[in-house]
Amino acid sequence: MAKLVFTDAELALFQARFEQNKNWTQWVRVTNRDGLDILSLDIEGRDKKTVRMTKKDGQGYLAKCVDEWGLAVAVDFESLLDTVDEGTRAN
Repeated sequence: MAKLVFTDAELALFQARFEQNKNWTQWVRVTNRDGLDILSLDIEGRDKKTVRMTKKDGQGYLAKCVDEWGLAVAVDFESLLDTVDEGTRAN
C-alpha cells in the first residue's frame, strides 16, 4: 500500500481555511498504526463535532464525522474542505 500522506500544498490549503473559519477551533495531525495520515478537526457550533480527514487509496479524499454519522468523499482536497465547511454552516 502506498503511503497516503498530505502534501505541503494540501497542508497550506487546510491551514488557510482553518484561519478563515472561526468555528474551526483546533486541529491535530496524526498518523495511525497503519501509516495513514489524518487531520483531526474540532468544529464548534450548535453541537461540537470532530471531523477526521484522510487521503483515499488510489485518489481522492475522505472526511468522517467522529461524533455522529457523516461521511464525505471528494476527488480534490479543496472540494472536501468546501463540503466540511458547508456542513459546519448547516448547524
